[in-house]
Amino acid sequence: MVWAEELPEDDSVGIPLGPSAAHFEEGEANYCYLILFNLNKRNNLGAILRSAAAFGVRLVVLVGRQGFKAFCKKSGQGAVPIENAATVQQAVEVLKARHPSGRLRICGVEIMPQAQSLHSSPFSGPTAFMLGNERGGLSREQIDHCDSFVYIPQFGAGVGSLNVACACSVVLYQFSAWACAGPGLGFLEDPRPAMKAPHGAGSFAVQGPRPLPASVAGHSLVGD
Repeated sequence: MVWAEELPEDDSVGIPLGPSAAHFEEGEANYCYLILFNLNKRNNLGAILRSAAAFGVRLVVLVGRQGFKAFCKKSGQGAVPIENAATVQQAVEVLKARHPSGRLRICGVEIMPQAQSLHSSPFSGPTAFMLGNERGGLSREQIDHCDSFVYIPQFGAGVGSLNVACACSVVLYQFSAWACAGPGLGFLEDPRPAMKAPHGAGSFAVQGPRPLPASVAGHSLVGD
């Protein structure tokens, strides 16, 4: 089967890859990074960059390609440094070299027996999250380079797993919430934008609330 969204094998570069800040000083902040390997879908790459920009990712390391095309209008292009690494090992070495104290941990996002629930905030400092292919997940090489693993708890047994871009957003948000309860991400929170009306107001019809389960349908939230 041919997937329409797969990236063509060409030399074009949709997002230029270049070095991040030439000078980097390790501080007390809980810096966040991403290592992306073998992602094929443009919309996933664009969504991941948008989340990376929103949740304070310091650097995205793209393994195995010199560049890629993605839907990146207002999606992180120029907001997050992106570098290339030939191998997963090189990507890990580049990021760990930024933290000579050894504080940086490589955390794989995968449903595995040894993975810890994201709800438990199993973080200990600067973290590089490793994300794998849309269909295959983390490769054996990626797994071998991870210090720990996290999974996203689900409720309702509706799906086996989340889309990789969606999962990335959830993980980055949870990490940012944990980090900002301590010394932070190394970035100040952006000012809240002034809006004349709620974003997207009037753009969709309101269908009304979902039906309540029978066990709670008779209980009112408003006192009599």
